[in-house]
Amino acid sequence: MDGTVPAVRNALFISHATPEDNEFARWLGAKLTAMGYEVWADVMRLHGGIDWARELEQALRQRAVKMLLVCTPSGLEKQGVRNEIEIATGLARQLGDASFILPLRLEPYDAPFRIAHAQYIDFRKSWASGLAELTELLRNQAVPSGAPGSMDAWLRSHAFGSARLLVKREPLMSNWLTIQRNPEQVFYCEPPVGSSLERFQHRQCHLWPVVPHRAGVITFATPDAAGLIGTDLPAKQIGAIPTDAFLEQGWADYGIDAYQARNMYSDLGAQAFENYCRRRGLKAHAGAGNRASWWGDVKTVPLGQVKFDWGFRRGARQIIGQSEKRKVHWHYAVNAQLRTSPFPHVRLAARLIFSENGLDAIADPRRAHSLRRSLAKAWRNARWRDMLCAYLWWLSDTKSDLSLPVADGVAIAASIPPMQISCPVSVDETGEEVADEDDPDVMLDEWDDEVEETEE
Repeated sequence: MDGTVPAVRNALFISHATPEDNEFARWLGAKLTAMGYEVWADVMRLHGGIDWARELEQALRQRAVKMLLVCTPSGLEKQGVRNEIEIATGLARQLGDASFILPLRLEPYDAPFRIAHAQYIDFRKSWASGLAELTELLRNQAVPSGAPGSMDAWLRSHAFGSARLLVKREPLMSNWLTIQRNPEQVFYCEPPVGSSLERFQHRQCHLWPVVPHRAGVITFATPDAAGLIGTDLPAKQIGAIPTDAFLEQGWADYGIDAYQARNMYSDLGAQAFENYCRRRGLKAHAGAGNRASWWGDVKTVPLGQVKFDWGFRRGARQIIGQSEKRKVHWHYAVNAQLRTSPFPHVRLAARLIFSENGLDAIADPRRAHSLRRSLAKAWRNARWRDMLCAYLWWLSDTKSDLSLPVADGVAIAASIPPMQISCPVSVDETGEEVADEDDPDVMLDEWDDEVEETEE
């Protein structure tokens, strides 16, 4: 005997495909470390100058009490992951631990022979629920926790290569569009005696945004010379109030307090934005809370980069693209909400919509969520900012405001680009933007070549 003391096995070894599953491995490692477990994963411990292959194998052979195997179809095809499964299978026999390998299912997969009978822990529906199931299993199997210094190691790994702050003022762009012009008046209209109230209060029967109230509607529109407020929809103007007073005080004559008035204003503005997007040929995609995000297909929005230039803010970005690896098109989309606090503004939220043919959105929310995570996980803030600018430049038809009609010759006007704020420090972004080889920004002539090749 050489007197060597065998290493204590108390580490959870995360085996995963690099770089595809790095984000999940970092998230899982952070959660488990915060619970007191010692976690070993290449994304947390391996830096430049280290013999990573040797470190990986030694950690698995000598330190691991369990191997957490991240299972995705592409990940399980990686040779490095397969090598780790072979090592872990031998260790399971050596240690007499039939559950030494714990498969973690992120996506449906065909299990390799070595883990075909292992019961997986499901992370597909929710990472949080998967983590709860995993930690319960670890407790039941008495896997040791409370490793000293484990959190320090995790913090050091996340600080490695992080961006530096510079003492330099930097303008930052928000997602708020300031309302620079409102309609002068709000109107209350009712149908003539004998007309259908149900039809009168049906929004789609009106040419302009309306909110049903009592026996009529609140709107910025008034009946035309023929007494119509919509197609074959006669109306009478019953009351009028300045918009500023409506928002500040409500409309007591019709039982509307200030809170209700502001909600009605937001509703009218949201309808105006939706009508505007429809006229621009955009499509609605319902998301969380049934809020519609508006996106353009390959027949609607420019296929190449959209150049924008407001003098102090200029650049170019695509708002639609293709991923050959994933066999999908991605479409930049925006959801808009009108708010009155702390001042009237349009608040924008961006998301990505995916399609297989460039025309019809993928309906499966799980697949869309998976695509969003895999495709956009490396996109930096600068890219999202410039995509919003390019989208607004195209949407507004290159004007300095987004004018949302609410009546004949009347509009809610929001200024673009979005509001900017000044930050006393800036981030050193040297080398921040890494090109996505599968989804680079391309100019129109390059896109056309790709489309022609696909059609052949």
